[in-house]
Amino acid sequence: MATRQQLIQLVHVGASKLFGDDEQRRAWQQQNTGKTSCKAMTDQELQLLVKLLRDAKAITPPKRAGRVPFNRSPYMSKIEAMLAEMELSWQYAEAIAWRLTGGFGKKTEGRPGVQRLEFVRKKEHFEGLIAALEKEQAKRRLNTAIDLNLEALGWGDQRLNVLVKEWGFDNKWRRTIKKLEHVAEYLYEQLENKACK
Repeated sequence: MATRQQLIQLVHVGASKLFGDDEQRRAWQQQNTGKTSCKAMTDQELQLLVKLLRDAKAITPPKRAGRVPFNRSPYMSKIEAMLAEMELSWQYAEAIAWRLTGGFGKKTEGRPGVQRLEFVRKKEHFEGLIAALEKEQAKRRLNTAIDLNLEALGWGDQRLNVLVKEWGFDNKWRRTIKKLEHVAEYLYEQLENKACK
């Protein structure tokens, strides 16, 4: 389920595709929720706006992940849902499982690491795989939030690159959760300040 901040971002970006300016967007919000500001809305009101934007094709849902494993378990169902949300293949999860089960470990007789996700059996390997996917999910959501906020603010990548250099971030900052959170929070504050004007 999306967080409140993500709902607000979805509304701003989706509405920017449907309406020419903030006045039209605010009028649409007033018509559907009785409020002009997303900040004043309840989560249910924000979810209603997101649904309306999805119905209008201003926001598109993610695609499914692909082949379905023959080993149906609660772990596999969760993994499938996470892969579908991120539009990743089962091979992506298998690469993580291979590393978790000794794929980068010491040389052993035979092949180290489980080659197919269906053959993962240990609870700690499933939990490690889910934790790795959750981390990737968090990075992707933060990167999406950053891109959506940049678009809503009308800022380009060049302006963002100047900011991250001022903060001392290296070129791989989009793969580090703490740095992504810092950038996303800064842009969200800028968007809120713009909305209040």
